[in-house]
Amino acid sequence: MSDQIDQQPLYSIGTWDAFKEDYTPQRGLSVPSFNCTRKKLRVALKELKAMGYSCHRRRADDGSYEDNDTSVLIERTDGMSAFEIRRNWRR
Repeated sequence: MSDQIDQQPLYSIGTWDAFKEDYTPQRGLSVPSFNCTRKKLRVALKELKAMGYSCHRRRADDGSYEDNDTSVLIERTDGMSAFEIRRNWRR
């Protein structure tokens, strides 16, 4: 039971690669792109903003989440393999 309590959610971050037409791990981050904690996610977002990404997530007037920086993909992955994550990033 303590494993469930101690388990932190993990997130993966990809950026849109126009040449590959796919989300890919961002090179140059000081934290991993796959399965990072919220603390590392915040570090990654700060670094992406410094690279020129807006990384914004806002609700649109109709209540949907259509007003987002579509160049940055953040998903909860909770320990999935890099292969599974990359496969799920294909849009």
